[in-house]
Amino acid sequence: MSEDLDLLQGLWAIKSLVDGHRLPAGLVANARMEVKGNRFTSLGMGAEYGGALELEPLRFRGGSIVFDVGQGKGNVDWCIYEIAQDVWKICIAAPGSVPPPTFARTPGSGFAMEVLQQLTMT
Repeated sequence: MSEDLDLLQGLWAIKSLVDGHRLPAGLVANARMEVKGNRFTSLGMGAEYGGALELEPLRFRGGSIVFDVGQGKGNVDWCIYEIAQDVWKICIAAPGSVPPPTFARTPGSGFAMEVLQQLTMT
């Protein structure tokens, strides 16, 4: 497992989610992301999502998110990320898009930005 993937192990609270427009705080109030190995599962977002994280930290601190559970099943979304202590920022491209060049989150950009705070280590 990569060092970055080691840092992501555990339960994360989704502090904000921006997809062109900031989503209401109530929508993400109980939202969580759990990472075990290279697998992730989203919890409390009204629908189940899950899949694999394929990170390339040495190349460009990015990678892909491969959805194999839930309504996103079959999607492969490119992403970039930052990990600083207990905060994980991830910018995700829409399925079929190119990887995000920056942490852009403007309307129409096709990118979603999540900021997560680590709750537990496993």
